[in-house]
Amino acid sequence: MLQFFRTNQLLFSILLSFYAVVLHLAAWVVPVDWQPVGYGYLSGLMYNWIGYQGITPSIVVVVLLCFHATVLNAIVANNRLDDVVTLFPGLFYILIASALPEFLQLSPLHLANTFYIIALSELFKVYKKPSAADNIFNVGFWIAVGSLFYFSYLIFIILGLVGLNILRAFSLRERLMVLCGALVPYILTGVAAYWMDNWAGFVQQQFANNIGFLDVRIPLNTTHYLQIIFVAIFLLLAIFSYGLYNAKKNIQVQKKFTVLYWSLFFAALTLLFQAGIQADHLLVVAVPLGIMISVNFTRMPNRWAETWHLLIVLVVLIFQYQQYLLPE
Repeated sequence: MLQFFRTNQLLFSILLSFYAVVLHLAAWVVPVDWQPVGYGYLSGLMYNWIGYQGITPSIVVVVLLCFHATVLNAIVANNRLDDVVTLFPGLFYILIASALPEFLQLSPLHLANTFYIIALSELFKVYKKPSAADNIFNVGFWIAVGSLFYFSYLIFIILGLVGLNILRAFSLRERLMVLCGALVPYILTGVAAYWMDNWAGFVQQQFANNIGFLDVRIPLNTTHYLQIIFVAIFLLLAIFSYGLYNAKKNIQVQKKFTVLYWSLFFAALTLLFQAGIQADHLLVVAVPLGIMISVNFTRMPNRWAETWHLLIVLVVLIFQYQQYLLPE
């Protein structure tokens, strides 16, 4: 199966949409008692508009994942993060972002990841660019927009500042650009909420409902332990592949992988202040992992890559259909 995605041809890019649909069939056939918790103000507006369960939200998730995959493929190709251009980054992002039953729902993290990916693309563009004011402003702007869907993504503003330290010489002016960019979405949203006589609702939904220390609400049972271990294996693989990602790479690529590692670090810190953490919170690491794990697979011999990919898909399907495969 992976052989179809060892290319960047448009025809095979379309196959990513079918891949996403297949992995999300469980959303239509397996009943899940899920509702969003700890979501931001803009997520609340979207849920009021289309709901969070049903056909429309499920379609929105698939469309979002296909968009994310397309942009990630472009980021990896344009920044030469891998030696060969393939569709693997998008494919493994879709696989990781569809791995658990909770990931199939219209989680606020899917919405936030949309803008996180755009911000990451903008950040990578600043390397050795003489005039990058627009990109630097956009980093803060898009991260802040994402945090209006899921509050703890606001910590990636610090990632933007750290990323600038890694990719460019220090400039206080550029750091202020990031912060100014981050303020604009909050000012605009706050003004709109005040204009609609909903200022109190904005403050309550965006801040009061979303701040909590280690407020983890994942049921402690065998199934969830196995799911967390499954995601942890990807994390450990990425962490211990540092040498692989940087081997025979120029300094630009090495610095951009360093930014991705910092993104994993800040993703872990979201546990310290995000309220209402459910299993879908693990989607906070899906973007960097999609890129990193794809590199592991492009370096594998084809036979081993196919075997491991099919094994991972099998485990994912077991998680998704466990109600029928492992009835209590």
